[in-house]
Amino acid sequence: MEFHDREKELKRLMRIAEFEPHTIYFIFGPINSGKTALIQEFIRRLPEDFAVFYVNLRGKFITDYHDFVRMLFRFESGRLEEILKGIVKSSTKFLSMKGIPVPEDVIDLIFTKKRTEDVFEFLEEYISRVARDKRLILILDELQVIKDIRIDGMLIYKLFNFFIRLTKELHLCHVFCLTSDILFVERIYNTAMLHGRADYIIVDDFNFETTKEFLRKYGFSDDEISLEILWR
Repeated sequence: MEFHDREKELKRLMRIAEFEPHTIYFIFGPINSGKTALIQEFIRRLPEDFAVFYVNLRGKFITDYHDFVRMLFRFESGRLEEILKGIVKSSTKFLSMKGIPVPEDVIDLIFTKKRTEDVFEFLEEYISRVARDKRLILILDELQVIKDIRIDGMLIYKLFNFFIRLTKELHLCHVFCLTSDILFVERIYNTAMLHGRADYIIVDDFNFETTKEFLRKYGFSDDEISLEILWR
């Protein structure tokens, strides 16, 4: 869905980005309500001193440790030092829409050990180094995809404990989690010790007037708009 009439939500996101990270944010709403369009417009408007890592799990089939690691990272040629230097020395906003860029040999090492702690330890050091020069944002879209995966216990709880460390404890990185599964959000909030550590941004369906305005923008007649809204 194209970005449209989400200035209130966008202004809140921009205010959040101005301050030191301290909270995990859930962005949730119905399917096709415009969550991804909102976050992409937010990324577009960020200042140049930001680095954004975006992980989209939509349509991904994740069943084990290897899948989990591969969905987080984007593989690149070259050494880790070169990749990090390219991020922090960039004179413009750094954006990776396919995960966190790392060399293949780092992934091979993590796969050999097969412990989620190794992934999080590596990421904490990686993010700490980038945060010396850039303001960081980590975005995970459709995070509920991994809600039932078990890796040394429930993966999702380990992941949110790591997010708490990045935001509430170390203040290194803003974390935004997008989902259309409200039951998932409630479950995580109640069982992952997120009281006082998480907040919510609701992206609801458009109301009647906003829907009409959106459809008129694309040349629909009033009769076509009425029919479209009726069928919805």
